[in-house]
Amino acid sequence: MLKRIVLFNIFFILIPCIVYSSNLVITTLDNPPQAYLEKGTPSGVLVDIVSEIVKKSGCTCTIKVVPWKRALKMVKIGTADAIFNAGYTAERNKYLFYPSCALITEKVIALRRKGSGVFLKTDFSNAKDYRVGVGRGFYYGKKVQNAIDSNMFMRVEEVPNINLNMEKLKLSRIDMFFADYLPAMNFLTSIDSKANIELVVDPTTGKPIIYGRSDTYLAFSRTHTLDGLVKKINEELVNLKKSGSYDEIIKKYIKGYIDLE
Repeated sequence: MLKRIVLFNIFFILIPCIVYSSNLVITTLDNPPQAYLEKGTPSGVLVDIVSEIVKKSGCTCTIKVVPWKRALKMVKIGTADAIFNAGYTAERNKYLFYPSCALITEKVIALRRKGSGVFLKTDFSNAKDYRVGVGRGFYYGKKVQNAIDSNMFMRVEEVPNINLNMEKLKLSRIDMFFADYLPAMNFLTSIDSKANIELVVDPTTGKPIIYGRSDTYLAFSRTHTLDGLVKKINEELVNLKKSGSYDEIIKKYIKGYIDLE
């Protein structure tokens, strides 16, 4: 009888290894430098981070870079196990399970033409003075989103990507535009970026102003039973951040990266 109990316990312990040995299908969107395709192969800051923590959890993964709506649909119907760069919403929470540790906290900054003197106050009290560019469908955090929704700016223009906002800024069609810190730095430090564009900084400190913060996650499909694995992956993400390896991965993609915290 004791032998049977021991064998049962060993089998029970090994179940997670059997379940989690399968390859996870994880979706995301094209959003350099977090994720993009390089010669057909997924690459980028978050691609490397996700791959690392999944590997340390004892699994493998296939990352698919697809349009955002498709990425969400795949994880919603269960043809994908997880999705990353997903912000929390009540609607998504119905079909996504969010772990406790954010994959990345996106920091919303603003860019302007060099020498323009554009300076948006953090309380948006002078917002009516400026024409602002934003990315279509992008979420910039509660504070910025409220300012946009409340028509606080002179005008808000939507575009599909950061490159079009850069072009509008150079042509003086907008005065500034909001962007996530990493993609903005990726563009400004790229070899082909010769535009006279800079971050909006605090005139008293010279440091870039953070207008908003928005946590995004590696979130998991509720159609799958992955509770134990989610906990393990979450722990590995916490360890990666504490060890300093997290920042090292970012620096690999962005020269001169400085954590704005």
